[in-house]
Amino acid sequence: MENMFNPRSLNVKQIFGDADAFYKIPRYQRPYRWVNEQVDKLWDDLYESYKEEIENYFLGSIILASNSNKTSYRDVVDGQQRLTTLTILMCIIRDLFPNINKSNGSPDPNNIDIHTIRNAIFYNGNIDRLKLFTHSQHQNDFEQLIIKGNTLELNKPFKYQIYSDEEPKYKFINTAILFREKLEEIGEQEAGKFVNYVFNNVFIIRIDCSSTEFAIRMFQVLNDRGMDLTNADLIKSFLFESIKKYSHNDEVKKQKEDTFIAEWQSIEYLINEIDVGLNDMLVVYEYYLLAANPKKSLYDELENVFNGQDPLKVISQFKKFVENYKTNLFEGKDKVIYTYWYLRWAMYWKAILGGSLQENYPDFNELSKTLRRFYYLYWIAGRTLTKVKQTSFNLIKWIKENKEISFIKDVLDKKLDEDKIIQDVLESLSSKNVYNTPWLKPVLLMIEYNQTDTIIPFVEMDRNLHIEHILPIEWEKYDDWKSYINKEIADKWINSIGNLTLLSGKKNIEASNNPFEDKINIYDGKGKYGIDDKKVTSFSITQKIRNDYNTNKFNKQWNEKAIINRWNWFLDEFEKLLAVNVSSIKIK
Repeated sequence: MENMFNPRSLNVKQIFGDADAFYKIPRYQRPYRWVNEQVDKLWDDLYESYKEEIENYFLGSIILASNSNKTSYRDVVDGQQRLTTLTILMCIIRDLFPNINKSNGSPDPNNIDIHTIRNAIFYNGNIDRLKLFTHSQHQNDFEQLIIKGNTLELNKPFKYQIYSDEEPKYKFINTAILFREKLEEIGEQEAGKFVNYVFNNVFIIRIDCSSTEFAIRMFQVLNDRGMDLTNADLIKSFLFESIKKYSHNDEVKKQKEDTFIAEWQSIEYLINEIDVGLNDMLVVYEYYLLAANPKKSLYDELENVFNGQDPLKVISQFKKFVENYKTNLFEGKDKVIYTYWYLRWAMYWKAILGGSLQENYPDFNELSKTLRRFYYLYWIAGRTLTKVKQTSFNLIKWIKENKEISFIKDVLDKKLDEDKIIQDVLESLSSKNVYNTPWLKPVLLMIEYNQTDTIIPFVEMDRNLHIEHILPIEWEKYDDWKSYINKEIADKWINSIGNLTLLSGKKNIEASNNPFEDKINIYDGKGKYGIDDKKVTSFSITQKIRNDYNTNKFNKQWNEKAIINRWNWFLDEFEKLLAVNVSSIKIK
């Protein structure tokens, strides 16, 4: 084990000044990404420890791996952001204070002069022998702007440039200007003392590992505050390092590496256009691959699955999964798929549907309806994740085994019976108070989507979407309501499925506690006082109330008969969509 890694406590002077202090950011790493918050935090930590005269300040650890090309440069597995930021700080000091700590008498070994600072940037002043090579795609920007350029001539980037991950050169510039402003504020004399402190009294644990694989393991164990890598980065690095096993020579290896990096970048672009981050998407993919509850960390599980596979095939399959997800689920124009986005347990249904697309499951449309029914009924019945978790993994397994949809339906029906779900669903629907239930809006939207054969736009379940009490909470304020509604009727129906519909925020505020005629005018786009806003409510399930009023169906009243009619209509729609026999709770 002692040959696998070598930890050493080194101060900043040693980190950048020792004979083996040469660092390279591997190609699989993400580019430099620190912005104001992280840079300010690093400065504050260092400067406050200097002012408080803390004898030895610990700045975390960096993890290095022997370079696969057997050069003197070591791959930085963890610590890129801090090493890059410290290098930028040195370049600013070099340009801003070229005479810093200039000695006029006998030299002090702890005095950090311009020669020491330059040697921390270049080896022995040789500008072609850099101490730090950043991400290969951005090395030229780093050299021309920071390492070899005049940092005093840099101009502040725009905010949108700083926060764009596509061109990290603006982050290099931003960090340089932040340091320049801070150093100018304290002045050369104070900066000299501060630099002496940073180089001599700030320590980093440098862990040299014999291989990238072991370095990744070490990172997982330490996982310290300077963490630069995510699970996605670790998986990416594992696959990238595996490329050499499938390469006959250096030229083939380089071609495969270039292909891998390009594919990974295209996945990142896809991820930026959907609702989940890369790490969460890898969790969804993990569920699909395992078809079982993970027993280890995401990285450990995927490393085990991917071990021995061609990395280019692995990345190609994952990209296909993300593309299918984006095209058919996230951007899918399908009324059934729409209703999934309101569900809980998102990782599970995404893994099942994403897996069925990956496997080209022949009955995808029927599967999506069957799966929706299963999840919604468990949700309405008040069940938690534990009741659907194992079945979710079983569904992935059955899809991968290409089980017929009839088999899947039969198994799910048996589970619904075993868990007595249907009777609890009927009880939930029959409740006098469904107003605050989390499933009500999604179910109303499901019914809304089903009112037409055409595909309507997806409705976000945000603050602009409201549940409208047709018979209002404060009905007793109005003689119109009191003429045919009493307390017994109101208490029975006011928060039930027979008295609730959907409205947008503006119309809901207008309608709220008003006489029925005023509400109809608002549904009709005429506003509370007959002012025409030319916007009839967009919800068909609410237009139905307006249409019944205009045809004088219930004597232009929202009386108990109208509410019962609405109750039965809701149940009929519910039965069509989720195949539940509701006859026992319908009212004659």
